[in-house]
Amino acid sequence: MSHFILTYAYNDTPERAARRQEHLDHLAKLQAEGSLLLAGPLADLSGGIIVLAAPDAEAAQALIDQDPYTRHDVTKNRELKEWKITVGP
Repeated sequence: MSHFILTYAYNDTPERAARRQEHLDHLAKLQAEGSLLLAGPLADLSGGIIVLAAPDAEAAQALIDQDPYTRHDVTKNRELKEWKITVGP
């Protein structure tokens, strides 16, 4: 299993508030399945970070593509990168 970090910024859209619960429900589902390790907004609320566990980049991208924030263009400047952990569990 590989680890991936998604960073993103927010678009200025009312969809952010409208889709928030769907987004949180999606993240909870991923966490229950073991695919989501960490997620949350940046302290200045300009964007967020999601840390995923997935077999490969394509599988990680598929998880991101299912997120209501992605599907409804709430986020922009999405960047998904594989993360090679050297210290930690």
